[in-house]
Amino acid sequence: MAFCKFSSEYVSKTYTIVDNIFFTRYLPHTPSKMATIYLYGLYLCNNNAQDLTGVDITSFSASLGYTEEEVLDAFKYWEEQGLVRIVNTTPVEIQYLPIRGVNLSNKKYNKDKYLDFNIQAQNILSGRQITPNEYEEYYALMEGFSLPDGRKFTPEALLMIMGYCAEYKGNNVGYQYIITVARNWAKEGVISTDNIEKKLTDYYNANKIILKILSALGSSKKSSLDEHQMYIKWVKEYGFTDDCILFVAGTIKRGGFEKLDRTLYNYYEMHLFSEKEIKEYEQNKEALYTLARNINKLIGVYYDDVDNEIQNYITPWLNKGYSAECLLAISNYCYLKDKRTLSSLNDFIDKLYNMGVVSIDAFKQYTLGLDKLDQQISQVLLSIGLKRNVNNQDRDLYKRWTIAWGMPNDVIMYAGTLSTDKTAPIAYMSKILSVWQNNNIHTVEQAKKYNETTATNNNNKVLKQRDYTNEEYESLFDAFKEIEI
Repeated sequence: MAFCKFSSEYVSKTYTIVDNIFFTRYLPHTPSKMATIYLYGLYLCNNNAQDLTGVDITSFSASLGYTEEEVLDAFKYWEEQGLVRIVNTTPVEIQYLPIRGVNLSNKKYNKDKYLDFNIQAQNILSGRQITPNEYEEYYALMEGFSLPDGRKFTPEALLMIMGYCAEYKGNNVGYQYIITVARNWAKEGVISTDNIEKKLTDYYNANKIILKILSALGSSKKSSLDEHQMYIKWVKEYGFTDDCILFVAGTIKRGGFEKLDRTLYNYYEMHLFSEKEIKEYEQNKEALYTLARNINKLIGVYYDDVDNEIQNYITPWLNKGYSAECLLAISNYCYLKDKRTLSSLNDFIDKLYNMGVVSIDAFKQYTLGLDKLDQQISQVLLSIGLKRNVNNQDRDLYKRWTIAWGMPNDVIMYAGTLSTDKTAPIAYMSKILSVWQNNNIHTVEQAKKYNETTATNNNNKVLKQRDYTNEEYESLFDAFKEIEI
């Protein structure tokens, strides 16, 4: 046992240093089991000040849940990579080597089996000379990388990917790009020659359309990988057809693929997917600009650029079935109700839509009902001597009396005649109606009879008058959800 050693608490708070080269050069194409065993062994090395005399391949394997054979195979793999040395096998003794001192050309690959691969790879990358280190990277990819199901890259599969990269990037394309493409395709499960051939066929078929798109944009250049990715997004994610994409491309005057990408995204956001829908939209675009500016004028706002308004508000409203005439009427109504932003206008239209109020006639009927309601409330206010405009608080209270308590308008008016000379007439009237509601009184005759009886029993007092504070007045009712706006 060591004379001095770190406590377990100290060891748990220290760090294991891993060279970044491990992550950039080795980890991307290393099976997870191999990487786990390497890193755990590195951890033990970095904490060698701890008493590790009891650590052997048996306890090492048990700690990770692998067999001893799996652990030894992993270290043999890392020995081939040049990162460790197996000093002894009985008992097993592993020595970690400096990762920055590894020379790729010293790895133990059987280069004879790759002679044909080397020749074909150089023919593909004829624009430059392939170095020995680059060949080693290809060997490492083919021998060290595998999918969870055990599939690996064959020389034929990797050559197909190299040919694809050379076609799109030129015959002097760098090996880092080739390996990156290979790994990305492998993540998609594209690792065999059959899978790669299908993917390449899809790319080449798409390339025919992309060249037509470039021509419609006024370009004769060769297609790029980025353009392929955009095209796949338009078709697979957005759902546009080739004919529709070609039509839109023909309308683009400048900006190329990037402008086409932005334009298609805008159509996608507006749910315009066919050539017919897009044509109609473009033909009506000036009318949309006029409608947007008129709506803004009615509600009292101004925007120099109304494109976002058309996309986020006008078009969705029209898609719900609202006509320009109806939208203008709604906007004017919102202005009169002091709702003077696009957001509040949109909220109101959502409420109308949920109630099925979409046509101009339906909206007129709706507003007539509201006007009638305001007229009734105004008469109630006049009955208690208040000459002012009806506000939302009045509407909420009136709806409470009529809807929640079931009081007819004539009963409410009668309660008003009993509240005229009170300090807080509305609060007093609400109190009277509350008493009647609690006693199931819903006609004027019942109310008069109740008052006569109550007056007799309370020394001829209908209700003891008192002054209400604002807090007491507010507690007499809970505000209803505003329906009209």
